[in-house]
Amino acid sequence: MINSKKLALSLALILTITVTPALAATKSPTPTPKASVATKAPAKKAPAKKPPAKKKAPAKKKVAKLTPSPSPKWPPAGFKTDPLGETKLYMKIPTAKELVGILSAKSSLSSQIKACTSFTCGAVLVASEVGCRWWQVTGSVIGATSAENRTIKTFGKVTTSVNKSNPQQIVTVLLVTTEPIGAGHIVSNISADCNQSDPPGTLPITEYQAAG
Repeated sequence: MINSKKLALSLALILTITVTPALAATKSPTPTPKASVATKAPAKKAPAKKPPAKKKAPAKKKVAKLTPSPSPKWPPAGFKTDPLGETKLYMKIPTAKELVGILSAKSSLSSQIKACTSFTCGAVLVASEVGCRWWQVTGSVIGATSAENRTIKTFGKVTTSVNKSNPQQIVTVLLVTTEPIGAGHIVSNISADCNQSDPPGTLPITEYQAAG
């Protein structure tokens, strides 16, 4: 039994040089033709050829490496077990937010949760290190004796049995009673049994026994 808690423009200048020769003087008055010297402009140097650009090798494609998903943490966070850890059973009372998320993902619980709009219900998460053939979860329905008398009283006991679970699988168990929700009762003192024997019949099944 387990008690529950939670990353250059280059310019080329070409210079042309021209030479004008001087006049030659002679004793004879006879004019002599002017000698002219023709000069050639310096030959243009052919521009140096740039070495062809080296082609870049194509970038290697990055290949994504697939890594296996990490194994679920065990024991599961927030779960409680017996003080000595001998049973290897774990239990947790879910918060309202956790329960909403669980119910939205598990359509199999939707029919059961409808009853909880009218009647007192409880919920618990259970898990076993070795797995179970079937679970039996019990809880007590407690609350004030009456509107005038606030003494806490036990109104009944609820027992819910559900099918098997695999090793380290977390199972959600709803405890649905027939106590009216408006009375302000709650399900407390929850305990869970992991059974390896044959189940008692078709599961899941819930039984509520009112206190005598």
